[in-house]
Order: sequence, then structure tokens, then C-alpha cells
Amino acid sequence: MSSKDFYSVLGISKDASDEQIKKTYKKLAFKYHPDRNQGDKKSEEKFKEINEAYQILGDSERRSQYDTFGSAGFEGGGFPGGGFPGGRGFPDLEDLMDGFFNQGRTRSSSSRSSSSRSTRSKGRDIREELVLEFQEAVKGTKKNVSIRRAKSYKMCNACDGNGQVNYSQGFFSISRSCGSCGGVGAFPEKTENKTVEIKVPAGVDTGTRLRIRNEGDIGFDSGPNGDLYIDMIVKDHPFFSREEENIVCEIPISIPQAIIGGKIDIPTLDGKSELKIPSGIQPGQIMRLRGKGIKILNSSGYGDLFVKLNIVIPSKISDKQRMLMEEFQEEIEKDSKNPISEYLAKIKNFFN
Repeated sequence: MSSKDFYSVLGISKDASDEQIKKTYKKLAFKYHPDRNQGDKKSEEKFKEINEAYQILGDSERRSQYDTFGSAGFEGGGFPGGGFPGGRGFPDLEDLMDGFFNQGRTRSSSSRSSSSRSTRSKGRDIREELVLEFQEAVKGTKKNVSIRRAKSYKMCNACDGNGQVNYSQGFFSISRSCGSCGGVGAFPEKTENKTVEIKVPAGVDTGTRLRIRNEGDIGFDSGPNGDLYIDMIVKDHPFFSREEENIVCEIPISIPQAIIGGKIDIPTLDGKSELKIPSGIQPGQIMRLRGKGIKILNSSGYGDLFVKLNIVIPSKISDKQRMLMEEFQEEIEKDSKNPISEYLAKIKNFFN
């Protein structure tokens, strides 16, 4: 024990700062931890030496005693009383990495709970697009989405696994999220392909984003998984256009239908439906069918279906059609209260 040079074990000089000792220890501990080198006895022994050295040099009081008296006064390894917590011969990787990403925090071994885990590095979120047919979007559906996500990590050298880097600006030292790893402290080392079933609720539209919890990249150091975000893209419909929870459908009708009224078949989200047209309908008039629209997202209510009636004027007609229309026009002009008759009367008076 007395012959050990703890500075040499960590590969640092005797005048190394506390911060240099900490950074060096983190790199070496992450590299040689037995959980990352299972079955490698040399790595396990190296890791024990590293921890033994850090437990002395990482404590200012112990370091002072070591610098004065050497290692003879320290027995039983890096922790007082010999060995490491739990009798494993080395600390948990969980505890070790918790210290990497949460410097300055203190916690006892008995307080390892969900609250402490929440401070660890969350996995990155994944974003995917999902293209839906119009009917799938308004009625709801289930879809399978294939994703590729991280399942293991390697430490980021740019920030030494901290997730943050320090830089000087004048007299100030400023910390910011590491640009290399995005503040995670590590990079994905291995990935996996996964198929996720997406339950699309009725009423989604282009731009709707669904969040599926815990289906993103696996968290680092037992941290929570990231989330999967699905952005919806809805295809156009051959008959309907959408205005929030309402739909609009344009239906062509003939001149006789507009004049005398009648019944026509129209498309709805639930299939074919019959619409009664009142007599004397005007061009562009809109009829409203309540509750025949789209289900309001996250609600039990429904929008409405608006039917816009377009009167179609034929560009070509047969001789018989022309004769009938001329007779019809003569009948209209006989009615003095008809708007057209009233207009013709005003024109006649204007020029007389």
C-alpha cells in the first residue's frame, strides 16, 4: 500500500487541480467499469485502483494527508473500513454515472427512487410523419410506425459526459448545453429497429402531433426514455374540404331542380344520404346538416356538414330544350311580380 502512487494511477501531476482530478477520474471510471467490461478481470482491477486513488485525491483533507504522510495511513481500499458499498468490490455504475450528470447533488444509497432517477439523462425524442387518408383521420384508426432508436451509449468526449461545457467570456465563466451531444452527455452506440402501434384518435388533421411516451431513445444511465412524436399529414378528399371540425361539399344541381326542388343523393362521412332541396333555391345557397361533420378531437361532439348547391347552366342544349326554355321564359314574363318582369318594366319606363 505504501508503495502506491495515486497520482500515477490516475495519470495526473501532483499539482493537478480538483477539477482536473475529477474529470480524469470520470473518464477512467467510465472506461474501466466492470459493468461495461463484464468478465474482464484486468479492467475490474484497474477500476478498483482508479477508485482507490480517487477516494484519496478527490477529498481535499485526505489528499493533504496523503501528500504529507503517503498512502501508509490509508488502509482498506478507497472507502474507510475497506471495500466499496454493497460488498461488490466496486460502486454501482448507476451511482457512478449519477455523479457524472448530477454534480453537486447529494443522496444516500437508500434514497434511490424515481425522484432521483428523474435527474438522469432522458433519451432523445424521436419525430416521425404519418400520412393518413381523409377517412382515417376523421374516423380514427390504428397504424404501425417503424422507428430506429438508441439502445446503448458511449460517453461524449467533448463534455466528458457532463452534458455541459464551460467557456469564458471576459471575466465570467459560462456553462451551456454541449453542442456535440445535445446535453445528453453521450452518443448512441447501438441502435434498434422497432415497430410501434399508433392509435390515431378521430378528428386529427394535418399538423396534429401525437405524443407516445417512452418510445423514443432509451435513457442514459437508467434515465427515462425519450418520447415519440407523430406529425399527421392528411390527404385531400375528392368530395369534401375541411374547415376545422366542419366539412364542406359542393353539389351541382340542374335549373329545374333549383326551381321546383326535389331530392338528391349526397355523400357524407357515413355514406350516401338523401338531401331535400326546397323549391326556388338560389345559386351558391348553402344547406347545413348538423352533426354530420367531423368528431371534435378529444370531445364527444361533432361538427356540421355544409352543402353548397351550384346551379349548372348547360353550354349547349337541344332544339327541344330550347323550345321548352323559350316557352318557360314567356311564362315568366307574364308574371308582373317576377323580378325579371319588374326589371323589364323599369327599363321600358326609363327609355320612354
